[in-house]
Amino acid sequence: MLARIDLKRLSFNGVLVFVLFILISPVLILIITSFLDKSHMSWPFDDFTYKWYVEVFKRPLWLRAFVNSLIVACLNTMMTLILCMPTAYIMSKRRSRTLDMIRTFIASPIMIPPVMVGISLLIFLSRMGLRSSYFAIAFGHTLWSGPIVFICMTAVFDSINPIYAQVARDLGANPFQTFWKVILPMVRSGLVASIFLAFVLSTQEFVIARFLYVPSTITLPVEMYFALEFELSPAIAAMSVYLVAIVVVGLIIIDRTVGLENINFAGTGN
Repeated sequence: MLARIDLKRLSFNGVLVFVLFILISPVLILIITSFLDKSHMSWPFDDFTYKWYVEVFKRPLWLRAFVNSLIVACLNTMMTLILCMPTAYIMSKRRSRTLDMIRTFIASPIMIPPVMVGISLLIFLSRMGLRSSYFAIAFGHTLWSGPIVFICMTAVFDSINPIYAQVARDLGANPFQTFWKVILPMVRSGLVASIFLAFVLSTQEFVIARFLYVPSTITLPVEMYFALEFELSPAIAAMSVYLVAIVVVGLIIIDRTVGLENINFAGTGN
């Protein structure tokens, strides 16, 4: 019996390791490629070098695109939270056919191909004269990340026992005070996770930004895509590693401030 249990555990661990390896293998290949000593991506290689990580900082277009990506990501995060967090709070714990239709409508952009979203926004924002601004790309990213954040925040607010808000109102708090002083502290971990999710989705998004960029607002994924048309340099892999590093740094900051073990999409007052 013990041998059978150990065999099952060993099989499970083996499958788990295999699945994890498949998931992280693209990142591992990317990291190894960024250290190639050749001027183009090709294996096998003779030696490792760090020069491509330095080469990245010698390309003004890439640095400008990187700054643009950060600006767009910050705008997208603010717009997503301003639009989605109050909406999720208002619609939480309310069930009706009309509200279900509204929830489906809010989530619909993630079910539409990004190419269609990009084309429609290109036409609309060009007519409005807004295409040459950071707002254009941030708005497009909000349509992509907003529904995901809305779904996550709805789950967060649904997990909170409504008795806390009711007690706050009985004690004289107005709706804003109830939300700011009672509800918001209870959903801090879910809110931090949503902010991080919106920021990362924006920095990695390519298709919508490809339709909406102008030379002054081009984002890093789009700039790297154009670079691949002319060169297959390990510098591109090095820049990709920097993008991965953004996610890692974000996780470290969250771990230091909130704690990764506390990050979940659930409230604390059931």
